[in-house]
Amino acid sequence: MIKIIPGKHLGAFGLMPAAPGTCPECAVDHPPELPHNQQSLFFQYKFFNEHGRWPTWEDAMAHCSEEMKEFWRVELRKRGVEI
Repeated sequence: MIKIIPGKHLGAFGLMPAAPGTCPECAVDHPPELPHNQQSLFFQYKFFNEHGRWPTWEDAMAHCSEEMKEFWRVELRKRGVEI
């Protein structure tokens, strides 16, 4: 039986778990040292459900090394993304 992620801040809304072989936080197949996909709807709703607010890129990078965070900040700014 599939365990639904129960709604905390989403009320009666339940979230299916990420597909096998993908990141359990963002449902994207990425190496663990890289940020979560902040634009993944799964990540956005899972994060909102847990924290009661929508995630930022800083939230997506929270588990990364300082070097990785700085690399992503620079690259995101180059693309016009405000951090």
